[in-house]
Amino acid sequence: MEKKRIRRYSRREVRRNRMIAFFSLIVLAVLLIALIVWGVKSLLGGDNRESSSLSNTLFVSQSAGQDISSTPDISSSGVSLSGGESSLDSTAVSSVPNLSSTVPSEAASSTSSVGSGDLYYESSMPLLVNPDHLMPDDYAPTVVSVGGSYKLETKAASAWTDMQAAASNDGVSLWIISAYRTLERQTELYNEKVTEYKNLGYSEADAKVEAGKWVAIPGTSEHCLGYAADLCSLEENFENSDQFAWLQKHCAEYGFILRYPKDKVNTTKISYEPWHYRYVGSNHAKIIMSQGLCLEEYLEQYGA
Repeated sequence: MEKKRIRRYSRREVRRNRMIAFFSLIVLAVLLIALIVWGVKSLLGGDNRESSSLSNTLFVSQSAGQDISSTPDISSSGVSLSGGESSLDSTAVSSVPNLSSTVPSEAASSTSSVGSGDLYYESSMPLLVNPDHLMPDDYAPTVVSVGGSYKLETKAASAWTDMQAAASNDGVSLWIISAYRTLERQTELYNEKVTEYKNLGYSEADAKVEAGKWVAIPGTSEHCLGYAADLCSLEENFENSDQFAWLQKHCAEYGFILRYPKDKVNTTKISYEPWHYRYVGSNHAKIIMSQGLCLEEYLEQYGA
């Protein structure tokens, strides 16, 4: 019976097989280390999620116990300016605004469920500008573009962008038709209106009165603050639109309020404008909208 001959490997083949075995061991070691690291991260991640879930549960349960106290009706007599905030167009200047006082204890306690994690939280009270409160002479907001020629103050612009996107996700289209205006532009619009009435035969004094019904007197327009925007329409029947209904329900979540409500004309001294929205911060906006206040009433109750 013939013996089988044993195949002898050459030195080259032996070296090659050793190299293959060596690299195979390295690959297996790397895979093993990767599996161990992945397992540790998964374990730690599960612990963090559990901790985060517990924290959120505690936060929600604490917030559920908050209550916003009722507010007495505050109003004052005055002459309404018809359409005083509805004029269009904008140009821009930049500088850092000097806002008014910080939130007093009453307002802070009413909004304690809104913390620093809220992107639209404002620690300062809103700046009031109306026919009785002129804009500060040195006021110049930092504004950024929100599309086309329209600009808003930086925080208001960010909140507007988020609000517009949220409305779009709900099938509601929002757009701006008037935003920030410089004081110079506001003065120009007002003077043009005065001239228009003078050309119709009005005296200087009467022309200014009539012009003030349509264009806000320079220094009294919220559009010069950079926090106000007119949305979608300048017609009163905008209140019957899907856009208006959505805004009434959600605008406070993004820090906006309906600035000139229908039942607050005697207090604001501005006619009803369902299209005019003002950014004040979500902590202030939620109180104003939920209690049916105008900004003047809110500041009277909660302001310093």
